[in-house]
Amino acid sequence: MTKRRWAIRTSILVSFALSGLFLWLAFRQVDLDGLIRTFAAIELTPVLLSAVALAGSMVLRAVRWRLIAGLPRDRHRLFARATYLGVLVNLLLPGRVGEFVRVVTLARLAGSPLSLPLASAVIDRLVDVLVLLVCAGGLYFALPLDRALDEWLVYLLIGSAVLAAGLLFFVKGARFWEERVAALTQRWLKRWSLRPDVFLSELRHELHELLHGWMSLEVVAVALGILACDYLAVASLFLAFAIPLSLAAPLLVLVCLAAGSALPSAPGYVGIYQVAAVVALAFFAQPAEPAIALATVLQLLTLVVALLMNGRGAIGLVRQARALAPDVCADASTALTDSGRA
Repeated sequence: MTKRRWAIRTSILVSFALSGLFLWLAFRQVDLDGLIRTFAAIELTPVLLSAVALAGSMVLRAVRWRLIAGLPRDRHRLFARATYLGVLVNLLLPGRVGEFVRVVTLARLAGSPLSLPLASAVIDRLVDVLVLLVCAGGLYFALPLDRALDEWLVYLLIGSAVLAAGLLFFVKGARFWEERVAALTQRWLKRWSLRPDVFLSELRHELHELLHGWMSLEVVAVALGILACDYLAVASLFLAFAIPLSLAAPLLVLVCLAAGSALPSAPGYVGIYQVAAVVALAFFAQPAEPAIALATVLQLLTLVVALLMNGRGAIGLVRQARALAPDVCADASTALTDSGRA
């Protein structure tokens, strides 16, 4: 077996093993009859509202990515196609491959060097981390959290703060660290015909433009719109399953889902979403059954919306992504291994 195939199989096995573990943790104390009754009692109108909110979130994510890249509105269609395909691939393939697929898709559609979409995609995800930091900080100071959840949010806040500080340090001109990062990523980026110094230069340029121009206000406004859509999508499912709704409850669910989705998992974050919902709703004294039902319906809704947003050619696009995914997985695994050795 070649090193490439070994890396692919290992990453897939780890993803499914983690999802299996989280599914067991979520279902170990579940009353199956109660879970069936929970699904049977679902209200469909809030589910439709949740689907509309998910669609709005995907549209705004494409807008935010375009703003970060600094391209005009007439290029929005390309960002939309790449964004929708990335979401769909994440739901159908393991290991968050969709994050890489959307970058390569945009580069091919736009006929641009890979450095532009890759740098803007990295910043796009950093904006998500900063939004997560703000939400976690608000929950930490607003809710009387138990010890376990309190410690978890503290670690999340510290990690996000370190990331934000490192980001500012990078933008201000730390040439020494830029050279270090270039050396660590050289082998992986070389496989994609991309020089590390070119990528890091593009990343620095886009971060500088984002932090020093009017574009930052637009990105913040769109990021708040995405947060509002995501909040509405989760809050609507609270109503669909008659879960007592408070202002903070959907936000805590969102923070737990976002943190959990960073882990490698089976397609669609199976298991991880269920555990995240159970942990979040347990704080509000809700049983596991409605939490698991909420997470499962959210996954299915996201899949349906992503299929519709990709249009009739969705299956063909996924097949193309599957052809690309093994190389992406192998390269990512190799990059992590090389970084660890360094």
